[in-house]
Parts: sequence; structure tokens; C-alpha cells
Amino acid sequence: MSASVVCIALILCCHSVFAFSSRSKPNQTYLQSSSSRTQIASVMNSLGALPNWRDVDVHEDGDGTICSPFCYPVSKSTSAVSASATAASWSDSALQAGLDLYERIKSCKDPFISSELTSAIHDLEMAYRLYGPFNMVGSYNGGKDAVVILHLMRAVHAHYCHDLQQKAEGLETSVMIPRPRVIYFNNEDEFPEVLDLLQETVQLYDLDMLAFKEGVSFGEGLKYLVERNFAPGKNGLSHYGKNSESTHLPPPHPLAFILGTRSNDPNAGSQNIYAPSSHYMPPFLRVNPILNWNYGQVWHFLRTFELPYCKLYDDGYTSLGTVKDTMPCPALKKDNDEYWPAYMLSDWDQERAGRISKKKKQQQPKESVEQTVTMSQTSSTVSLSTEQEATVPKNASSAHTRTMSSELDKDESMAGSSGENLPSPRPLSVALIVIGDELLKGMTPDSNIICAARALRANNVALARVSIISDDSQEIVEEIQRVTKEVDVVITSGGVGPTHDDVTIKSVAEALGLDMEIHYEMASLLLKKMSNITEETVQSTPDKDELLRRMSVGQLKMATLPSKAELKYLTDNPDEWPVLNCGKIFILPGVPKFFEQKIQVLSSFLGEPEEEELDGNISPSSSHLARSDTYRIVLATEEDMIVNALNETVAAHPHVTFGSYPIVDKPEHKTIITLEGRFYNGGYTRSSSRLLDRARVNSGDDTDNNALFFTKQEMDEHLANALEGLKSRLPEESIICIEEGDDLK
Repeated sequence: MSASVVCIALILCCHSVFAFSSRSKPNQTYLQSSSSRTQIASVMNSLGALPNWRDVDVHEDGDGTICSPFCYPVSKSTSAVSASATAASWSDSALQAGLDLYERIKSCKDPFISSELTSAIHDLEMAYRLYGPFNMVGSYNGGKDAVVILHLMRAVHAHYCHDLQQKAEGLETSVMIPRPRVIYFNNEDEFPEVLDLLQETVQLYDLDMLAFKEGVSFGEGLKYLVERNFAPGKNGLSHYGKNSESTHLPPPHPLAFILGTRSNDPNAGSQNIYAPSSHYMPPFLRVNPILNWNYGQVWHFLRTFELPYCKLYDDGYTSLGTVKDTMPCPALKKDNDEYWPAYMLSDWDQERAGRISKKKKQQQPKESVEQTVTMSQTSSTVSLSTEQEATVPKNASSAHTRTMSSELDKDESMAGSSGENLPSPRPLSVALIVIGDELLKGMTPDSNIICAARALRANNVALARVSIISDDSQEIVEEIQRVTKEVDVVITSGGVGPTHDDVTIKSVAEALGLDMEIHYEMASLLLKKMSNITEETVQSTPDKDELLRRMSVGQLKMATLPSKAELKYLTDNPDEWPVLNCGKIFILPGVPKFFEQKIQVLSSFLGEPEEEELDGNISPSSSHLARSDTYRIVLATEEDMIVNALNETVAAHPHVTFGSYPIVDKPEHKTIITLEGRFYNGGYTRSSSRLLDRARVNSGDDTDNNALFFTKQEMDEHLANALEGLKSRLPEESIICIEEGDDLK
């Protein structure tokens, strides 16, 4: 038995206020004999069409008659306690629509929501298995989350009841399929649009809606339902009558309420998928099938399955309360007085930004409420620029026509520095930030670091720092702000997809103090590459809103970039994805295959010669500093036996870098020593870059660069002298071989 089933079973046992008859069996509530079917048919014909919507006031006692809330009295005579009420049957068309939805959900292969849908359907099916269709009630208030659980509920309701029908075939029994049961609490401050949606969908899907009148609290309404849930018995009829000292009411059946609670909701607390009610509430089970869904998955489900939702969401509302405490989300505001639809919100943390706190309502008059909601420039909210072009550049390779240093320094706010311009141009230093919880947890090995180190070195670009951090937005922000002060270029790896843990782009915006906005060039690119929409279609769609409406929630998130972000087309291949660049930060995917492709072209881009002619006052770029040869000496001697010889050689040859590495997997090889000539005194590390900067400052920027940089011939001379010096100090019998290169294998 699964843990979820055990959990529900234990909760059922805890409902000690309910008494169960030993003669009661689960299928007695919806399996009817032929005589019972005849009786029910006669009753239903006498009742006529049963309403889908009923308003309930728990404060009105009337004549003391008690009826199961979701049932209809067979007759008005209540002289006998045995008088009955019946549940309404679900229409064949609504049942079939529910079955169709169930099949569509089960066959969904969309990677963004398929696993969440599978879990939600499973959790609901387990609850139906233990409680049955008469004892499952959905909370349907018209909000987006409630809309999701309504459709999940009617799909499972249809499949569960249809399955019972199939099992009953050939028997002298038939299955009574009740309407799906939902509740709603009326509020005088409700949006009229919400009521419109509720009334239309209750009729459309043939639901059984109990709407508690204004003034009925949640506790009162739930107590009313729990204490009167006299589920239909063997003959399909439920209790209807009066309670008296001589004749007591039958015991009510336990209820389970299906809720749209998600883990980031203010009232979610520590709830699990199945959670018993709080101690101060009547006893029932809470079922939270979308507890672990995020905002994007909610909208992806609704739009993928083309399900109706409240039209307020198309007007920029992202979280619905009442007319007094809800306004459109500020993060979706256009340049005019209009708002983008809720599903276009990229920063899902801003979901409740349009909800006004009670404190603000008390402090501000109603007409000035909109002015109380302000958004910081450094927050990762969405603003949409209408000035961007929704087309990919005709000549993608034209992005090469640039001066690398000016690309990095064109905006001081994006450089993350204290305001001083970087010396331009000069050998570049790079920091690599690798982002992914899967690396820190040891779930997968990293291959991107060595790939980046090799690619950058091959292009004379120094990898000065590497950090591996988690998928935590604040950690990413802090790391970016730290390393941008130390290096020329920052490269990130990972966290650029459509899911909740892909927060790199948002974090880059926050680190640089930039807003997030829809990038129309990226949007059109995503449509063409991921939705099979042709270039002609994109070009012939002048309405940018229409272009965006074609996108999925995940695509919209990936198309929302920091303001001032650029797409760098670093190859002449039109099928290649561009590299995302924001100031001195280049944002690469984390998937090793894609990262390797991008780091190769980016390294070449960073190290390639400037296209403008160099003059005597401009220092060479990285590629103008010809790379030194490298050598390795393989020794049959342990590392600790050559310490003195190595130290003396290092001291005698300051223009050469040395490395010493013990070898443990080859018995005949004990140590490898590597040698490489330096670009200039101090090498090409961060410290030597600062040395060069200081030299320029001290000389009034008239420094003779030829005196600081070594030519290829000079580096080769330094290397040859160091190699000869080291050979003379090492025992001759210890040297196995001397080879070009610095491979440690």
C-alpha cells in the first residue's frame, strides 16, 4: 500500500466523531438494485429538473428539518424520520466531457507539467478511492488555482464513476453517478466577473454548487456540511427529516475537501497533499493536489487544455481577492494604462503584487490605492518595452563588428564597478559561475569547468575564478556582485530554462539593478525554433501582443530578459542559438552539450583581434599576445625529492610559470613538471592585470606597452633558458621524457 493511501486511512481513523455501521459497504452508496432504480426513476421524474446552484443560509433553521446538503427532498412530508432525499445524477454529456479531459491529461507528454499532472491525478484518485464521489467536495471560488482543481476533480470524478459502471456491467446493479460537488462563499465585495465565471461553468459542467450566503463564515459553512453529510444509502436515497430525542439522526460520513492550495500561498503553512483540518475546525480531510505546482504550471495547464478562466486575468490581475483589496499586477503594466495578461508574468514572485495589504487599505483612501504600490528598480519585476524590434537581425554575424572593451564598459551601472573605467583593451580575465543544486548534491558530475578552462586558454583568455553555487537567487546575486569587481568578464552556466529553479537570468538583472522585460527578438526566436512558426509568419504579425499570445508560459519566461540584454550571434550559422549578453556577463546554458558549443564560440569571441586598426597607444588584445609554447617533463622521482631543484629554477626564471603535479596511477611516472612563458612580468592573472593598470596610471597612460609585453621570440627564449636550467638541476636518471604540451595524463 502506498504512503499516500496509508496517510488517508490513518486520517479516516482519526475521525472519531463519525460512527460507521458494520453493515455499510463502500459500493452501497452508488450501486442500486433494479427495484431501487425503478423507485429512483419515479422520484426523479416527480422532482423534475434539479437546480445546479443553490444558495444556503446556515442561520435559518426553518422548521428544524434536516437534509443532506447536496441532496434534494423527495417530498415535503417530514412526519416520518425515514423520509428521504436524493442526489442529482450527472448528465451523460458532462460525464463524457470529464472522461475526455481525463484521457487528455493522462496522455499529456508536456515536460513542463506532465509529472505534476500525473501526481495530481494520482493523489485525487487515492482520495476518491477511500471517500467515494458522494464525499468529495471541491472549493470553487473562481480563482485560477480553484479553476485548475475543478477540472482535475471532474476528470477524476468521471473516470472513477465510469470505472464503477464498467465493473457493474452484467450484474443486477447499476451505478448512480452524482454531479461533482463544489462550494462557494458569497461576498458582497466579490468581482462580478468571478460570479459570471462561476455561474457559467456550474451550468456548463453540470456541477452541484452550494453557495453560502453573505455573512456565513468558513467555519460555519464547513460545520454545516460535515454534520449533515448523510450519504445516500443502498437505495440511492439519503436522510431527510427532523431530529428528536426519541429518534436520532444517522451518523454522517467523513468529508474530504479538494483545495487549490499551493506551497507558496500565505495560508499553506506546513500542509501536505493530505492534511486533516485544524483543531478549531470541524473534522474533515484537506486534499491539496496542486500543492507543489508553481505559478507558471498553473497557467500552462489552463492554456494548454484551453480551459475557461476569469477574464480579469486577461486584464493583468494575477491573484484575485475582492474589489477592495485587489488591483492588476504592477509588474504587468504597459507603457499606457493597459496591462499584459496574467500568464505573461515572468517573475512569479510577483504573483501577489496586486494584492493590497490590510495596513495599506487602512492608511490610504480607496481612490489612491494604486499609488501605494511601487516597484523598486532593482526588483526583478517585468516591464515591457515597446521599442524593441520583434525580428532577428538580417545579418546575424554583424555582431562581430565591435570593440570588445567598449562592449564591456559601455554602461558603468552594468559593469558592477565603483565607477572607474576598465583599461581598454587589455588581456581579459574571466570568472565562471556554475549554477546547479544537482552538482552540489553530487547528483551529476561537472564537465563544464574543464571545457571552459580549455576553450578560454586556447584563446589566451585567463580563467581567474570558478565558483559552484546553488539555484538560490540571492546566492547568485551576491556571487555576481562579488566577482564583477575582480574580473573583466563573468560567464554563468545553468539555470536558464523555463522551470521554477531556473533563476539565473532574473538574478543577473537584480545584481545589475535592471528591470526584466519582454525581449521581442528572443520571443520571435523562441517561436521559430520551439513552436515551428516560420520567419514569414513572425514578420507578417505586426501586433506584438498577438505574437506573445502564441507563446507558452515557459517560452514567455525565457523571453523575459534584463533590460539592455543583447543576443550575440557569434557564428555565421543561422540555425545556431545566440549567446545572451548583459554588460560584462555572458549567460550560457548548463547542459554540457550546449555549454560546450557556446563556450567554444564565446572564447573565440573574447580572444579574437579587434577589428579596428591598432595604434601605438593601444595595448594588444589577448590574441595579439602570442601564446607561449608549453613543455612538460615526466619524472621517475617523487615530488619531494626535487623541491630544491625546482625552487632554484623558479627563482632564476621569473618570466616562466612552473607547475608540479604528483602522479599516482602510473607506477613508473612519479611527477610531471610543466613550463610556460609569461605574457608579461606577473603573467596574465588578476594580479598582473592590476599591475598593468597601475603602470598605466602612474605613467599618465603613456606607458610603453612594448616594454611590458613579451614577444613570441622573447617568451620562447625565456622558456628555453628555464627548461635548460631545470634539466641541469635534476638528476639525469630521473627524467623519463621532455615533451611539448602540458597534458597531465
